[in-house]
Amino acid sequence: MPGAAHRNPRSWLALTLGAFSLGTGLAWMLAAEWGVAPLDAFIAGTSELTGLTVGTVIILISLFFVAAAWLLQSRPGIGTPIAFVGVGVVVDVWNIVIFDVGNLSPGDWSIAVRVATWVVGFALFASGVVATLASDLGANPYDQIVRVVHEKFGISLALSRLAFDGVILVAAFLIGGAWGLGTVAILILMPIAMGALTPRFRAWVHALHDDEPKSQTMVEGSVDK
Repeated sequence: MPGAAHRNPRSWLALTLGAFSLGTGLAWMLAAEWGVAPLDAFIAGTSELTGLTVGTVIILISLFFVAAAWLLQSRPGIGTPIAFVGVGVVVDVWNIVIFDVGNLSPGDWSIAVRVATWVVGFALFASGVVATLASDLGANPYDQIVRVVHEKFGISLALSRLAFDGVILVAAFLIGGAWGLGTVAILILMPIAMGALTPRFRAWVHALHDDEPKSQTMVEGSVDK
């Protein structure tokens, strides 16, 4: 069902809230300075090298993954722009408006507060990844390419994520990205979270209301009589 134009309001809710949650979680983890996901470490490093905002780099790199997924015969879904443009905007709003202008960066706080900020950020980030994938309206392009490889080559979703993250982590290390102990934790925990939670959340997102099939059955029954 990837990219299908579902009319289920839960799909759009999962996509929009997922993008906001993912962007917020990423911004919080970056601010806590304990390490982010391998791709985001690479993005942060690219931002430092180019002078572009993190959100801008997210959008540019996401366009590359959209093209790569398309080459593997997986066209972007109707909600794909929300999945990466929305994340980029949310990250920049947190970084520029809240942390910079408001001078509220957790990087200046105690270690305990920074760890707590990172943990909450990771929970929001993981929830956002799962929600956007489960919406099937067009996931974040990186998560989409992970799923395409999973489907095309018959490997598990967890293994596909681990392979991509491992390669990008090396690239992030080479350019001095924002990697750390948290990056290693994400490298291990994200594949587990995606493999365990995405199918369950997708089932909830696309489930019919309990009363819908009953109503339809009653109508069909009355017609038969």
